[in-house]
Amino acid sequence: MAETRKEIDETEAFGGLDSCSGVRCNGDGLIGLKTYDWKYLCTPSLPCFGPVKAPPLLKPGAKLPLLVAIIMGLQHSLAMLGGIITPPSLIAGDACFNGDADLCNSRQYMISAALIASGLLSLVQILRWKLIGGYTLGTGLISVMGVSFTFLPIAREVVVSEIAAGNSGKDAYGKFLGTCLVASLTEIFISFVPPRILKKLFPPVVSGTCVTLIGAGLIGSGIKYWGGGVFCAENDMSRSAAFGGPQMCSGNGDVVLPYGAPEYIGLGFSVMIFLIFIQAVGSPFLKNCSVALALFFGYFCAGVAFKTDATSGEALAFVNTNKIDAAGTFTFLWTTTFNIGFYPPAFLPLVLGFVITSVETVGDIQATCDVSGLPLEGPDADSRIQGGLLADGLNSILAVLMTSPPNTTFSQNNGVIAITRCASRAAGIACCIWLILFGCFEKFGACIASIPDCVLGGMTTFLFANVFVSGINIVGAGGMGRRTRFILAVALGVGVGVAAMPNWAEGGGLAGFHGQNLKHNIGLWPASDVCDVFPTITVETTPAQCQVGAYTSNTMSQADCTAVSGTWTAAVTTQQTIKTCPGKSGGCCVKYNEGKKMWRDSLIIIMKTPYCIGTLLALFLHLLLPFETEELDETAEPSGPAPAKGTETDV
Repeated sequence: MAETRKEIDETEAFGGLDSCSGVRCNGDGLIGLKTYDWKYLCTPSLPCFGPVKAPPLLKPGAKLPLLVAIIMGLQHSLAMLGGIITPPSLIAGDACFNGDADLCNSRQYMISAALIASGLLSLVQILRWKLIGGYTLGTGLISVMGVSFTFLPIAREVVVSEIAAGNSGKDAYGKFLGTCLVASLTEIFISFVPPRILKKLFPPVVSGTCVTLIGAGLIGSGIKYWGGGVFCAENDMSRSAAFGGPQMCSGNGDVVLPYGAPEYIGLGFSVMIFLIFIQAVGSPFLKNCSVALALFFGYFCAGVAFKTDATSGEALAFVNTNKIDAAGTFTFLWTTTFNIGFYPPAFLPLVLGFVITSVETVGDIQATCDVSGLPLEGPDADSRIQGGLLADGLNSILAVLMTSPPNTTFSQNNGVIAITRCASRAAGIACCIWLILFGCFEKFGACIASIPDCVLGGMTTFLFANVFVSGINIVGAGGMGRRTRFILAVALGVGVGVAAMPNWAEGGGLAGFHGQNLKHNIGLWPASDVCDVFPTITVETTPAQCQVGAYTSNTMSQADCTAVSGTWTAAVTTQQTIKTCPGKSGGCCVKYNEGKKMWRDSLIIIMKTPYCIGTLLALFLHLLLPFETEELDETAEPSGPAPAKGTETDV
């Protein structure tokens, strides 16, 4: 199966761009009548059809007929679609729920920018180029790039925190991008570390714990969207306690209902039911595109559904077409811009995120080599890992400059390649063109931005659950001895606990109405401890009074006191510092100590982010605990492809 060095060098002329050449104006050159088994790709998986012969493996350097390349590229792009559009949708959605209109209205641009960046940056990975010193840039495989879920919790924390502090959501997102710009240098540095050292430092128990906790932390967000929206989910109880009524959910067209309304639950289930249907009877082509197709089906169901208003009798739509109607035909990068800044508290968590992404990318490249018929060990494999990591880090910098969150390789490619047996870079280049076209059509981005939150929640819950399952698979591939079980018990115990109760280290938790003041007053490290200047109030220590003979009045005005010939004594006041906020509106500190606040916020972000605290614990225990004799065989460096599969978090 393995290609020789000469064959690989020949297929990588012009960086591999020559894989798109060789199209002929005949049946096989255009349609692939002899090259590919179309019956296999389109046959439903019904029992009565029986098994179908798999098509031949088309390796990375294979030249494809035009239609085969277009269809295979479309498959890859649709398989990536759900994962690419989810992070920008959720980040902009947080701004909507927290009352920032500027970033909220940028949602469709952020979706378009993410798609365009994904297409352009994937070309960097697919077209592998030789550099000086024997290094390479890119994997030379179908390694499609997309927005990484690894950084999503941190991005949301930065945006929500900055908006709560009274800053612009667009500036907050710009600070996140700028911090990523600096932190991404971490992965570029890691790309020059020998892969064998990375494998020993981050074994399956560490990388698997990380991936599992990324999924665990994000599944909750999917469920919140599914029930109607994040803001109403997080404030349902506190709103009811403070105002005597449920928090109503916007973000679902013209329909506004309480969280958990049966209409929201039902529309979310339409996505899940269609996913199950495709997996039960769909063809290989449909199964590879199942997430995107199920999202479109849920969108269709929401588009034809209506809710009658109990007061006016008006039929309210779950899909509001205002954004679609207002959108133009074409768009591109930088039609909306964000002021690049720096958010010091997020720097250390982001550095950890890039370390984690590097480990995931190593496993993903190994898996892609495996399904592409290339060797998993040796100089060629190591070169692809080094080139892929370097391109991953460089692409994250370019993604930020393209106003998109950091990108990483997506593992959906491995499933698509394994089923279709098409690993040709011609299909990968076609995929890139499809993604760029999807992003350039502004109406497409507006349609995605108009998807009701409950429908988006049905899809994201499935996506994030796949991340969780991928992590379990990685841990299982590394063996489950006593040492491994102990590390998992500690790391997952804390990590999953944080996912369920994020306010364990900071008061206030998810409650928006009282949360800011509680975070100031209580918690592992209250914000009041890093405040330099507290607000002051004027307190009346002795009230004003009027003395008329033996009678003393504390309510009489000075004018009345003078009129009755009384003796007026002015009130005595003092200035008191308020260190504990009793109200609900924040404003608990006039000026923070910026140095102390940076370390305090960095610690809180790490303690509140499941994969940060869990991965650090797993890595610490892996380095601390000795290997036991019975585990030596299980923990040896794997020589086969099993541990490499499914290591990417972005399903």
